[in-house]
Amino acid sequence: MPNPVMDAIASRRSVRRYETKPVPPKLVSELLRAAVASPSAMNRQHWRFVVVSDKERIKELSDAVKRLFNPHGFTRQIAERFKNKEYTVFYGAPLLILVCADRHSSRWAEIECGIAAENMLLAAHSLGLGSCFVGLGQTLNSDRLLLSALGIPDDHEIIAPLVFGYPAEKTPAPARTFEDKVLNRIG
Repeated sequence: MPNPVMDAIASRRSVRRYETKPVPPKLVSELLRAAVASPSAMNRQHWRFVVVSDKERIKELSDAVKRLFNPHGFTRQIAERFKNKEYTVFYGAPLLILVCADRHSSRWAEIECGIAAENMLLAAHSLGLGSCFVGLGQTLNSDRLLLSALGIPDDHEIIAPLVFGYPAEKTPAPARTFEDKVLNRIG
């Protein structure tokens, strides 16, 4: 029997090429509504959000990541990509949402932010948007002045940098199975 939730989970893909068309404010609100519907320990809701839809600001943040990130130990391909002025860490997406939390608030805050992020990624897919979790965006945490300019308090950090937009291409689903990932079955 078809299950829309399972279908959405199975068909959602990380998108790394976007159309220039902006994400309407109504859809941005839907993404945030999905985020705050996620579970949190003792309903503390540690997540906070910075929403960036200004293309120039997103480009500046991408350039900051490229400046702050040390590609030492990564592949030569990644190091070369970072030298390319045209390369954008946030894939030219028209919307960047930084999921943040007070790093001292709770041992569960990071997990809660991850769950909120996944809710947004799935909601985006259901709304016809593409999305991608861009872990390199956490590099911005090393520049407190930049975080302050984004409105992120000194005791907070970026947990989940997410980009959204209309996909410029269809991303094929990789073959995945869980059978080789199960360590043990008890009972």
